[in-house]
Parts: sequence; C-alpha cells; structure tokens
Amino acid sequence: MNRSSYRLALCATFLLYVSVSSTANEQLSAIVQYQEWFSEYASILEETMQIKRQGNSNATLYFNKELVKLLANATLEMRSIDNTTESAIRQADTIDESCRRLALEQFAIYSAKGQADLQECAAYTAGLLDYWTYERFYGIANIVHREATELTHRVGLILEQFNKITQMDNILEVLSEEYYAFNNFNNQFQNALNLELVRFNAPNHPLRTSLFDCLDMTVTFHQLYMDYVLSYVESACNTQY
Repeated sequence: MNRSSYRLALCATFLLYVSVSSTANEQLSAIVQYQEWFSEYASILEETMQIKRQGNSNATLYFNKELVKLLANATLEMRSIDNTTESAIRQADTIDESCRRLALEQFAIYSAKGQADLQECAAYTAGLLDYWTYERFYGIANIVHREATELTHRVGLILEQFNKITQMDNILEVLSEEYYAFNNFNNQFQNALNLELVRFNAPNHPLRTSLFDCLDMTVTFHQLYMDYVLSYVESACNTQY
C-alpha cells in the first residue's frame, strides 16, 4: 500500500470511528434522557396521586356528612312524632288511667320499633359505605401505584439486560415502548380516577337514594303506627284491634 492509499485508509477509519463514537454518544444521551423522563414521570405521578387521594377524602367526607344529615332529619321527624303522640296520651282527659297505661305501653312498643327500623336503614347504608368511599377509588389508585413501581423495576432490568456498547438500539427501543405504553395506561386510569372523584355528585346516587327511601318509608310507617296508638285514646280503649 502506497503512502497516499495508507493515508486515505487511515482517514476513513478515523471518520468511521468518529461517526460510530458520535452515534454511540447520541444513543447514550438518549438513554440518559429516558431515565430522566421516567424519574420526572414518577415524581409528577406521585404528586398527582397525593392530590387525588386528598380529593377522594374530601369527597367522601362531604358525602358522609350528607348521609348523616339525612339520618339526623329523619331522627328529628320521628322524635317529633313520638313527642306529639306521648303528649296526646298523657294529656287526654277522655280516658281513665287503665286506658292511658295501655296506650303508653303500645306507644313504647312502636316507638322502639321505629328506632330499630331507623337503625336498620343506617346499618344497611354503613354496609355499603366501604365499597363506595374506599374500594372503588383505591381499587384503581392501587393499580396505578403498583404499575408505577413495577415500571421502575422493569427499566432497571432493561438497562441490565442489554449490553450498553453493542445493544444501544435495543435499549432505546424497549425504553421507548415502556414509556409510551405506561403513558397511555396512566392516562386511561387517571381519567377513571377523575370520574371516581365526582361519583357522589349525582343527585340520584344509589346510596343516597336508597338511604332517603329507607328513611322516608320508616318515618311514614312510624306516623301510621302512632296514629294507630292514638286510636286507643280516641276510642277510650273500647275498640277491638
């Protein structure tokens, strides 16, 4: 090989080395960039989940207050019915003491029944609260947390699995797939969490509706029971029941 040819070969080798080295540096830089993206993604996701967990707590607290208010209103209505009934029995001047005692005994029985019915409404609602206030939201939130944790583990395995010198392309391809796959997954689940945060907003929410209907029926029947008790007073305990 003459000197001119040698120089050309040496120059070509140098240029090839520079090209390969430049490509390798670019690929290494891209890997570092992906690592930074994953790290930023994890931090942003954790902040987002903290905000949504707090949002769920606030929504749950407000909803529980609504349910307690329904129970309180029904309790006050029934207490008013009881007070009116007992007062009518005690103040009635058309019955003797024997009839009064009988009417008060019936009053005590149906008053206790009304309280038991009220407690059944509360117990039934309490039995469903865990599902509506905890399981629904955290069932999704826990999936997001688990997938984010597993993603960090998978990225570590990717960097260990491939040779960083000879398999740069493979590393970048898998990192890219992982990043965009998790991004799509997270977007879908964040949308689902957003829907969960407003799950109590509907006026006809099934738990609110079922409690309202149960309490309304309880108060209605309690009034009928007390009307029945007062019929003892009206008939001076002479009517057969």
